[in-house]
Amino acid sequence: MGIISGLLTLFVIPGEYELLVWLSLIITIAAIEINFFKERPYLSKFMFAVLAGASVTLTHLLFLNSYLESHKAEIKNLDSIKVYDSYGLTLLIIAPFYWLLLGLMSCLAKLLIAQIRK
Repeated sequence: MGIISGLLTLFVIPGEYELLVWLSLIITIAAIEINFFKERPYLSKFMFAVLAGASVTLTHLLFLNSYLESHKAEIKNLDSIKVYDSYGLTLLIIAPFYWLLLGLMSCLAKLLIAQIRK
C-alpha cells in the first residue's frame, strides 16, 4: 500500500495534492486494521502505518529525481534543513517523524471508525 501511494505521488498525483494521498492512506490503514489486527490492535496498527510510511519514503528515495521534479515546494522545505547538500539524506532524516505521525493518525482514525460503527 505504501509503495503504491509512493508511486502515485511520484508519477500521477501532483505534489500539491499529496496531503490528500496521506489522508486517504490514514483512512485506508484504519479501515484495513479494524478487520485484520485483533491482537494488540493499536500496536499492530501503529507498526503497520509506520511500515507504510517507510515504504512511501523508500519509493521516493529510489526515484529521488522524479520526486524532486514533481514536488517543487518540497525542495524549498528541504533546502532549509538540507544535510550535507543531500536531499536524499535530509528526506531520510525527517521522514521518520512523518511515519510516527501516520501511525498516530491511523490509530485515531481507527478509534473514530469504531465509534461510528457502534
